[in-house]
Amino acid sequence: MSLTIDDPRNWLDFVPKTLKASPLYTHLWEHLKEDPEMLAFMELVDKDQPLPITFFTTVNFLVLREPHHPLALFYPYLHQTGAPPVSEAYSFFREFVLVHLEELQTLLPGARLQTNEVTRCSNLLPAFFLAYQRGKHKPLNMIEVGSSAGLNLLWDRYRYQYGSTLTTDDVIVGDLTSPVQIHCEVAGPYLPPLPETALPFVASCQGIELVPRDIYDEEDMRWVRAAIWPEEVGRHQVLDTAIKFAQQRGVPLHKGDACDLLPGLLAAIPESHTAVVWDSYAINQGPIEVQQRIEQQIAEASCERTIYRVSLEFALEKQAGPRLELYEYQGGEMTKQDLLARCAVHGEHMDWLLAS
Repeated sequence: MSLTIDDPRNWLDFVPKTLKASPLYTHLWEHLKEDPEMLAFMELVDKDQPLPITFFTTVNFLVLREPHHPLALFYPYLHQTGAPPVSEAYSFFREFVLVHLEELQTLLPGARLQTNEVTRCSNLLPAFFLAYQRGKHKPLNMIEVGSSAGLNLLWDRYRYQYGSTLTTDDVIVGDLTSPVQIHCEVAGPYLPPLPETALPFVASCQGIELVPRDIYDEEDMRWVRAAIWPEEVGRHQVLDTAIKFAQQRGVPLHKGDACDLLPGLLAAIPESHTAVVWDSYAINQGPIEVQQRIEQQIAEASCERTIYRVSLEFALEKQAGPRLELYEYQGGEMTKQDLLARCAVHGEHMDWLLAS
């Protein structure tokens, strides 16, 4: 049958292509798209949220609660040995969904894809360093819009290793003793700007989240884990380490609407600091009018001081993949925009495009 899902954001033009990294999701989608009863669940998902990933994530949330269910055997994160062939998974998936019908009908309309992917910090770091350089090496004062659980707010406490065919040895920067260790492969045509060893001094790094995930709450952390694909054992391990790390230190996270909170937070940044607003896979998953309002507020705040915005989001033409961009705002308008890199969805790779 042909797809009849209401998809005004055109997620289905792009998202299914990303599923190739997950044999389980690929198998489920190939069957689900021909199954009207299952497609009816997809219609419950908020249209601003990526389809079908948000649906799979919500099912994962329930599977992680029932790790001994037959469907859970297809999840390497839960069962790293003895998994049955992926080709047998759909019947178990279908049965699980129907058994949890009422719960899914309640959860899906409010489900949000709040992937707190700390490996994406390796993509963001060169952009932060570039803003630091352009801001004349003043301490960074940072605000993240759409922080989920706030794990990426601790980006300056992590260890990074960058590999590239353009260099003989890997480049290692950050806190070399950090338990959170992130690796990224970089392709040309250029190498990204990176500090020698120590990262830029961060005076403040705060987050804004409409529905924050509490790092001390087991159910909230299950939602965060559910956003990672079942086969990505390494991603799960990095996330588990980052959660423990954050629980020891806490995260400065504000609950509320960014359109309400951002102007006040920007106004409070001292002139002696470099102001940076950043977002990753967050703003473009919300209503267009919210994105436009945030951009307007940054422009208005730049009447008083220069503001840099780092954006790591899917391009409007989603087939192009995620774009890392750096914007500069001065005098009430955007005065500079650089496309820095094209990145892998989960942060493990980036093509750096900007000449130094």
